[in-house]
Amino acid sequence: VSDASGCSMLALFHTGATNFPQNLLPRARQAVCSLFPAGVLKGYGSIVSRKLASHGFGASMAAMSSFPPQRYHYFLVLDFEATCDKPQIHPQEIIEFPILKLNGRTMEIESTFHMYVQPVVHPQLTPFCTELTGIIQGMVDGQPSLQQVLERVDEWMAKEGLLDPSVKSIFVTCGDWDLKVMLPGQCQYLGLPVADYFKQWINLKK
Repeated sequence: VSDASGCSMLALFHTGATNFPQNLLPRARQAVCSLFPAGVLKGYGSIVSRKLASHGFGASMAAMSSFPPQRYHYFLVLDFEATCDKPQIHPQEIIEFPILKLNGRTMEIESTFHMYVQPVVHPQLTPFCTELTGIIQGMVDGQPSLQQVLERVDEWMAKEGLLDPSVKSIFVTCGDWDLKVMLPGQCQYLGLPVADYFKQWINLKK
């Protein structure tokens, strides 16, 4: 996913987000930008500039009293990277599994989940894949399998209170590929179940 050029919503990231992998920030920034209707940020340019200068990421959304109430308590921004080549290899395998937990009221990042995943069918990354994703072989060698990563996702979801029936959360993706094609396709190939919380999402493109 390409960067949203000039998008000042990066300033909404809590300073704690500095621990989030740098190669994911442009994609997370684009996802956050797309959540807001046009004009929401009007008048906040100077705040953004000052915060970017002092912290690199910056200001909380809490100051924006005009921000409309949200249906969900949390937005879970997700964007997989997977094995790839030209022509495309089959099956594709997830090699990076990042989730950013965004508070639906304050728009602050409260937590992140991030793991690299060891591909097993095509364990050797292609030069095309490395060039496209920025992921090198050493990042995936010796990493957990998809099954192990999914178990850790479930543990993280539980720890963050996201499995509580009274807590409304929704995954947010840029397109349907991640949760309609990639995850269920690989789980089917490996004989793994797909958790119910992965079966609904907001597609920002729609």
